[in-house]
Amino acid sequence: MTEPVPPADQRRLQLTSVLPVWLLSIVGAVLVLTLSERDSFAWLLLVFVASVMVSFVLQLITATKDGLVERISIASSGSFVVVLVTAVVLLAR
Repeated sequence: MTEPVPPADQRRLQLTSVLPVWLLSIVGAVLVLTLSERDSFAWLLLVFVASVMVSFVLQLITATKDGLVERISIASSGSFVVVLVTAVVLLAR
């Protein structure tokens, strides 16, 4: 039987598995805004899907089930917000 993860380790685990996903989303969104002239929304969808996949991979790498759903939800929600803001900027262009 596994021991529960202490809160300090849970916070560190959350930062190390969520922040890279958010950074990937931000970098992808900036690249879509600056480089794509056609099919920007398709590229933006690809950025979101890649972010969600990276989120799942990072959670599998941590091999810690305590807080798994919370970490995946936070990472995916942050990516969604980045993609949503980028989509609004693309629509305003």
